Amino acid sequence: MSKQASGGMKAVFTEGSTMRHVIVMTSTSAIGLMAIFFVDAITLFYISQLNDAAQTAAVGRASYVLGFVIGLSVGFMIGASAMVSRSIGAGDDEAARSYSGTSLLSAFAFGIGVAITGFLLTDWLMWLLKAEGQALEYARTYLYIVLPSMPFLGVGMVTMGLLRSKGDAKRSMYLPLIGGALTAALDPIFIFVLGWDVVGAAVVSAIMRVTFAALGLYFVIGIHNMVALPTAERFIKDLKNILKIALPTVATNLAAPVGAFLIAQGVADFGDAAIAGQSVVDRLVPLAFGVIFALSGAVGPIIGQNFGAVKMDRVRQALMDGVIFNAVYVMIAWGLLFIAQDYVVRTYNASGDMELVIRLFCTIMAGSFLFNGMLFVSNAAFNNLGKPLYATLFNWSRQTLGVVPFVYFGAQWAGLTGIYWGIAAGAVVFGVLPVIAAFALIKKLTLEKQQTPDAAPATT
Repeated sequence: MSKQASGGMKAVFTEGSTMRHVIVMTSTSAIGLMAIFFVDAITLFYISQLNDAAQTAAVGRASYVLGFVIGLSVGFMIGASAMVSRSIGAGDDEAARSYSGTSLLSAFAFGIGVAITGFLLTDWLMWLLKAEGQALEYARTYLYIVLPSMPFLGVGMVTMGLLRSKGDAKRSMYLPLIGGALTAALDPIFIFVLGWDVVGAAVVSAIMRVTFAALGLYFVIGIHNMVALPTAERFIKDLKNILKIALPTVATNLAAPVGAFLIAQGVADFGDAAIAGQSVVDRLVPLAFGVIFALSGAVGPIIGQNFGAVKMDRVRQALMDGVIFNAVYVMIAWGLLFIAQDYVVRTYNASGDMELVIRLFCTIMAGSFLFNGMLFVSNAAFNNLGKPLYATLFNWSRQTLGVVPFVYFGAQWAGLTGIYWGIAAGAVVFGVLPVIAAFALIKKLTLEKQQTPDAAPATT
């Protein structure tokens, strides 16, 4: 008799249509993810209404720096969530509360360290992004106001993970949604009514992060009673276990902000208007393709359950369905962006190189997400088939080897237009290769299972 039949948890993804599982899991996961990015999009929209490319570019440049912090926070959130969920599953509430306390204390302390580092490196990072004059002053001011709120961002992100580990997906989703609503309400007041411009945007961003943390703590402590302060000995033990999962995840997550930073460096050579356009693009990407970003996390459990059940045909089919879903979604999103590009340009009061960059995204770069999505789906296969380092390798290759030479030679060939053709070309190379590798890995594992007598799953 199988474990399922004897009363264990049912592996729901081992039955029924794999495509249906892919669609349902991806669409629900995308809501909370897109809400997080919506906050930055709102702020940039309001700043763009000032018709000052220097201020728009300043918020954009600062966001590339903050992107590293978010990548680090997400990695730590995943590590904390994994340890807490395991403890809850094992019925060890004491360990779960201890891990929760350790993760929150560590996230806050880590955020302080990141904020201090950010203060020390601000001018150097802005120099790398070619900020000068008034644009540099705006970016510096924005970062100096927002950086002190980084410890609260870390705490807020961890509370999201803790809520998910408890099974409270609803409140976990509420946190970024409330943050977006708060930003949408306060930005016009601080930017336009008070006349604080980029300073107002920074103040609202800081307020949102503090509120994010406070509300998250209320949910995990006040509602779920999930947190206990660990002893010093237990804190060290908990932190080691959390970092075992968090560090590899951080290594993978940091690839994306590094790639965005390298692209911004190439675009910055063409001035503040171009970097302002790229800042708009970086907000449009998660809003238009947040579903694709969610695809990796959604396909992963489907592949994992079927691999555990030794249903290798369904493992392969889940990967194939992910690739197909990605292709259909990207073609629809690309078509809508192409049609709506005039509206996007007007919305952000774009002209000159700022307008050119937005149009290049809507006509060329958006299509390259067909191949970015292939990478994301392949990552899900690697992570759930016991080869997470493959995901790390391909991610970093995509964001470095797939960016730097393509952007450089593209710029030499055709300026700004060449940069975006280069980005698209790099995506093709590092989208196709991981998919080929993922299918090859499944084929290899299938043969191994067939040659192992004990590989067949138990039957009822």
